[in-house]
Amino acid sequence: MAEDNQDLLRYAQEYSEKDIDLYDLLGVDALTPKDDIHRAWRKRSLKYHPDKAGEAFDADKWELFERARDILSDPNARARYDASAKAKLLRKQEREAMDKERQRFADDLEARENAHRQQKAAKEQSDRDAMNKERERLAEAQRMRDEEKKRQESAAQEMEDLAEARRRLKEKKEEKARRKQAKETMKASAAAGRTPGAANGVVTVPGDYLVDLGEVKKHYWELVCDKLRAVQAARNAAKGQSSQEEVQKAEETVQAARKRIHEAELKFQKEAMAS
Repeated sequence: MAEDNQDLLRYAQEYSEKDIDLYDLLGVDALTPKDDIHRAWRKRSLKYHPDKAGEAFDADKWELFERARDILSDPNARARYDASAKAKLLRKQEREAMDKERQRFADDLEARENAHRQQKAAKEQSDRDAMNKERERLAEAQRMRDEEKKRQESAAQEMEDLAEARRRLKEKKEEKARRKQAKETMKASAAAGRTPGAANGVVTVPGDYLVDLGEVKKHYWELVCDKLRAVQAARNAAKGQSSQEEVQKAEETVQAARKRIHEAELKFQKEAMAS
């Protein structure tokens, strides 16, 4: 079962370089004697045995268990394995020590660089603070100049607004006077144009009485609705910001609606008297 000594030495060297822990594989340590090595091998490798594993048999795993047993059972191979592992461990420790030294050097260099950067940043911050203070001083001076300018502009605007308000008030009074005069004129004209005894609403006319207006025919109730809408429009024009021309046009619309109603009442009255 055991391989010759040269092969064991070669495998011992190979496994140590590959970091294959033969002790851990068999569940033993460096102080375990040869007899216990065999017992540990039988216990650990039992499930890998061809008869036990069956179709799941792993030849490489089984071979590794056997070589671990043979190397750790052979004094020379075990010594080679331990020496190689120790040498590798020593090299690792040396590398770690060198890495620590390099890291210490790098940390020291980084610390000096950080200190230099902090000093530089502190100076830059100080310069920025001084520059910001100067900017704030200039900004404050500009703000005061702007506020004074706005105050002067506001005062001037208030004077202009006051003058504009007076002008609008004057125009409003004049417009009100013109509207009042126009209403009085239209009332006088309407009173002069009416036939005595036939004012709108005096003659009772059925709502469905049909009136021939030439191009169209409307019922009496439609003429009344037209007049009401015209009156409301005229009131809105008189109360709003409408021009004198718009107010005049609205009043003319009212008079036209009243005239149509008046003519319809006269016609109905004549027809009623004739019958």
